[in-house]
Amino acid sequence: MRSLKAAAFSTAVLLAATACGGGGSEGGASEAPDSLTVWVMGTAQDPVKKYFDTVEKRYQQDYPDTSVEVEFVPWADAQQSINNALAGGDAPDVLEVGNDQVANWASQGAIMDISSRTDEWGAVSDMDQAAVEYGAYDGSQYAIPWFAGVRTLYYRADWLKDLGMDPPQTWEELVEVATAIEEEQDVPGFAAPTDFTNGIASFIWSNGGEIAVQQQGEWQGELTSPETQEAIEFYAGLTSEENISPQAYVGENELVPLADMANSEVGMYIDGGWALTSMEEQAEDPAVLEEIKAAPIPGADGPAPAFAGGSALTLFATAEHPDAAWDLLTVMGDKKGGKAYADAAGYFPAYPEMLDDESYQSDPLKAASAEQMKNTQFFPATPNWNAADQDGKILPGAVLDIVKGEDADKVLEEANKELTETLNKPVA
Repeated sequence: MRSLKAAAFSTAVLLAATACGGGGSEGGASEAPDSLTVWVMGTAQDPVKKYFDTVEKRYQQDYPDTSVEVEFVPWADAQQSINNALAGGDAPDVLEVGNDQVANWASQGAIMDISSRTDEWGAVSDMDQAAVEYGAYDGSQYAIPWFAGVRTLYYRADWLKDLGMDPPQTWEELVEVATAIEEEQDVPGFAAPTDFTNGIASFIWSNGGEIAVQQQGEWQGELTSPETQEAIEFYAGLTSEENISPQAYVGENELVPLADMANSEVGMYIDGGWALTSMEEQAEDPAVLEEIKAAPIPGADGPAPAFAGGSALTLFATAEHPDAAWDLLTVMGDKKGGKAYADAAGYFPAYPEMLDDESYQSDPLKAASAEQMKNTQFFPATPNWNAADQDGKILPGAVLDIVKGEDADKVLEEANKELTETLNKPVA
C-alpha cells in the first residue's frame, strides 16, 4: 500500500475504498493496483469519512482487491504538498484542487490532461458547463467540478420584518434597506469590506462588467470599462458616499463583519454558507442566529451573479494506474458521489438539476444558496490569477484607494495596467 509521510498532513485516514464509476477503465479489475491514494483538502470530519465508506462499497464492486488511502491535506499546506510531490516525493493518484487552481497546476505539469476521458464520460454533460470550462487550460480538460459554494446576502430577518421591508434585490434597495436599519437599530445597515474580491466581483458582474477578458490569446483588464468602473465606484461609495458601511471595514475582509453579524452589530453582509459555523462560535446570544437569514446578492437591477468557489477532481500527473484512478474519480464525482460529498462537506453538487432538491429547498438558508448557485460566474482562468488577486490584491487595492479619496479614474487606469501585465506574464 502506498504510504504518504509528508509532514504537511495533519490527519491521515486509511480507508479500504471501493467503488466503480462510469469512467470505463481499459484495464479492468485484472490490472487493478493494490492501492490508490486520494488527497482531500481540509480535515478528516466524520461526515466526510462516512462518505468515503460509501465510496468504498461502490468501487470494490469492480476493484475488489484495491484499497484506497485517503489523506486529508490542510488547505494551507496544499501548495507545498503538491510541490513536494512534483519534486519526486510521495504523490496521490486522485486529488482535489481548488477550482481556481486548475490552470496553475496544469501549467506546472502537476495534473493530467483528462480530455479523452471526460469526452467519453456522459455525466460531464449534466454538470454546470461553466464550471466544467473552468477546469480546462490551454484547450485541454484537466479537472472536473466536484462541488461548489457561493456567497449570499445575510440579513436580520426580524429587523426587516419590523421595518416592513424585504431583503434587497437591487443596489437602490440595498441602500434603502441599509439606511432604514441604521435609523431603527443604530448599527450599520450593511458591511462593504474593501479586501473582498469575491463580493466586489458580484457588483461588477451584475452591472455587465468584467474583471478581465481574453482576446486573441492575451488577457485584457476591464477595470476601466464603463460598466466595471461604475460598479467599483458604487461599491466604494457605500462607505465613502452613501455611508451605509462604516470605516471599520476599510482594509478588512469579510471576517470582521462576520463577528458583527453574529452579535447584532451590523444588519446585512455578504458571505458563504461556511460562515454559519463561525457565527455559532462567536455569537454571545445564540438566539440571534435564529434571526439571521439569507437571500441572493443584490445587483444593479436584480440579483447579482456570485463566484462559484469550490473544488475540482483530477489525476496527478504521475499516477501509475490512470485507468483505475479515473474510475475512482468518477465514483467520487458522478451524481451519486458528487451530491453525497457536497452534502457531507456543506456545499452544493456540480449538477444544476439537483439544486431544486427538497434537501436544499426545505432549509431557508440552503434555499437561498441553491438559488444563488443558479447565477454564477468565474474569475479569469489563468495561472496568474492568484498573483493578481491574492498576492497583488489589485482589485481590492483599487477599491481601498478610492474609498480613501483618491481619484477613481487614475486609480483604475493604473490598476488596469497592472492587472493586464500580471495576467499576461509568461508561465514558468
